[in-house]
Amino acid sequence: MDINRHFRQSLPLKVEAHEENLLQARNEIQKFIKLSEGLVFGKLGLDAAIGLLPIVDGLYTGIASFWLLLQSYRIKTDFPEKLLIIILSFADILLGSFPGAGDIGDTFFRVHAWNGNRLITHIDKQIALINRVREQLNQGLNPDISALEDILFRNGKTHR
Repeated sequence: MDINRHFRQSLPLKVEAHEENLLQARNEIQKFIKLSEGLVFGKLGLDAAIGLLPIVDGLYTGIASFWLLLQSYRIKTDFPEKLLIIILSFADILLGSFPGAGDIGDTFFRVHAWNGNRLITHIDKQIALINRVREQLNQGLNPDISALEDILFRNGKTHR
């Protein structure tokens, strides 16, 4: 029996909980993207289909954008990422206000899928960091847990 295994450092509970939250958010965002990227022929998403109803389209875009913004807070993205979600969402609402052209634009300008994929990229980077530190711990190394927590919870602002 390896006595040293019992003395190895484990990840803090808040990091483990954050990882679980990231995995859950990733799953929810992926489901949302499937709706946004294409229900019909993999090209026409829910936004484009709802775009045929002008007021409903703006409402859907607003609600979907707000949900994505909430997800960005949940997974702790930095301010520029949140700002991009807002800017692209306003652009989508503006584009949708033009009858006909807005409907065609919604087919190609899939803001919700773009924003969702950006959030998934952020999640994947955080999970990779967690896994790297976990692997270092399993090898008996002593990684900088406070630097990991800084990156995960404060976007690396306290260790710059």
